[in-house]
Amino acid sequence: MRSTSLFVCYMLALLAVQWTAADSNIPTRIIKGFKASPSRGSAQFEPLLTDITGVFAFGFLHVSSAKLDLAIIHQPSTQQVWRANPFNLANWGNSTTFSFNGNIVLTDESIQDSLIWSSKSVGGDYLALSNNSNLQIYASPADSSIWQSFDYPFDTLVQGQKFSSASTASLVTADKRYTLRIGIAYLALFMEFHGSQEMNYWKHTAIKANALKDIYAQVDPRGFLGIYYVSDGIYVDRIPFDSFERGLLGFHRLTLESDGNLYAYYWNNDTWVSVYTAQTEPCGLPGKCGAYGICIPGSPTQCTCLVNGTDGCLQSDSGDFCGIQNTGFSVIRKSGVTVEYTDIMETIAVGSLDECEKTCEQSCVCWGTLYSNAAKSCYIMDYPIQTVEESGASYNGYFKLRSNGQGIVAHKEKHRHKPGHRAVIAVVVIFTLTFVGMAAYGGYWWWDKKRNSLPIIQLGSAPKQQPSLEPNKDPDTK
Repeated sequence: MRSTSLFVCYMLALLAVQWTAADSNIPTRIIKGFKASPSRGSAQFEPLLTDITGVFAFGFLHVSSAKLDLAIIHQPSTQQVWRANPFNLANWGNSTTFSFNGNIVLTDESIQDSLIWSSKSVGGDYLALSNNSNLQIYASPADSSIWQSFDYPFDTLVQGQKFSSASTASLVTADKRYTLRIGIAYLALFMEFHGSQEMNYWKHTAIKANALKDIYAQVDPRGFLGIYYVSDGIYVDRIPFDSFERGLLGFHRLTLESDGNLYAYYWNNDTWVSVYTAQTEPCGLPGKCGAYGICIPGSPTQCTCLVNGTDGCLQSDSGDFCGIQNTGFSVIRKSGVTVEYTDIMETIAVGSLDECEKTCEQSCVCWGTLYSNAAKSCYIMDYPIQTVEESGASYNGYFKLRSNGQGIVAHKEKHRHKPGHRAVIAVVVIFTLTFVGMAAYGGYWWWDKKRNSLPIIQLGSAPKQQPSLEPNKDPDTK
């Protein structure tokens, strides 16, 4: 009963906002045949449609200096909560047209392939925006929804929006560098590389979930991310926010931001209040200090490098060490470094540091390893090396550096040999020197013996003629 009354109060508060649709000339419904182009002004956002409360609006979003995308924003804060096509932008100008004829279409006549984006829907009669920011296409006369923006999230989930493992949807940053995905029984953050490479650096597993059943996640206005079965909606798990069990504080959203972290906020009618952070240790974010960077816990803005490039640490790489394109690699070794996500890394049991390193050395898809002496565990990095963090634990890092012919001078540590390697080298050197000495002595001994066996010739006299062993011959005989 208390939750119901709180919900009613929240809805009344939404209806009471000062900036309402009635106070503007922005429509709450778009019907077939509607067309619009952006103005020549420099506004950050030009609304085409608003919900009945005026809290959310759909329209042209100014991107960079001269590009645009279709977007939905939270008007009191101008925070975007949805974008149609952030990876293929239209030009801001008269050449660009938004149109609705049962299907949402964005075109730009200044581009050879003028179609920028389409909802690919058929049979729609009108377009409307709900008071939770869901843009929907409806078909008359039943007013049934045939398409909705909630099925195609960009980087944000809002309360009431389902994020399902039964679909291919994922949250993604504007640079396509990071993604949030939902699978059967888990949610996970990934860093993406060129091609099909990726690294998983955060994961939440729904312990009670059936590994054979699809799940969906949904931001709840009571302050948590709930996880449910798709088939019957039965509750499985939740990720609580700091706003959990504090009543209906305001509209919640969950956003994957450009640093690769996942944050939850609620709107307190003045500002967005942060109530959840997936990776609480900044050094646990793979891009914090960049490729081959070292992050210092407690001082996350202070970064050093495993190996220096021409401008700070090296740029992120991609690919592997397989095939004819492989030009070889050098090795960087660093003790006292780790990552925050060893619990979700590929792990093998080994007997020694040397065994761990050889596992990676002999694998053309391995970029590095972390070895725990205490656990005798070898953590495999089958992706380009990113940020590691300083650690007092007994971890040893082994990192490959591609020989790319670009004049990169690697850290001098790559030339150092492990203690075992130094011992082997010392034995080889001693053996070689001993062998050379013995060979020299043997040569001198042979030469001296040969010299003493020669006859002594006295100065001033001719040597005695040795008797001939051959019979006398007649000089006339040929």
